[in-house]
Amino acid sequence: MKKLSLLALSAAALSLSTAANARTFAEIYTDCGLGALIAPNNDAVAAVTNVTWDWGTTAISSNVSSPDSCAGGQESTASFIYQSYDAIAADLASGEGKHLTALLEIAGYASEDQAQAAAFLRQDFAEAVASETYNSLTHYQKVEQLYGLVYGSNV
Repeated sequence: MKKLSLLALSAAALSLSTAANARTFAEIYTDCGLGALIAPNNDAVAAVTNVTWDWGTTAISSNVSSPDSCAGGQESTASFIYQSYDAIAADLASGEGKHLTALLEIAGYASEDQAQAAAFLRQDFAEAVASETYNSLTHYQKVEQLYGLVYGSNV
């Protein structure tokens, strides 16, 4: 019960985070998947449902259960970052690599814009990793942070 309460509290806190230009990682958990289907008007219940049902994989890959709010490739970007975070981080550290290239392609950057996007993302990621709080972040929080950097938001 404590775990469920903690998840609900975390989901509620995450749902308060918004992005100007893109759906935030937290919004994917509240707007997509089984949770959005069951509780479309209750972000906390939607997020808890998605996380407890299947760790949120249907929320991330959902384009069927809530097509209007999950249209586009942002859920694919979130899923890719979640599954490949360590490899993406290594590519960002070196400035190149297949995971970084794939991330930019999935996020919708045109091939002619990828070099500049990678440079900006690398700089922003280096600042994030250098912060005092980075080492205390959970995997989910690191993924959420990188997702925000990809779409230029402060998640």
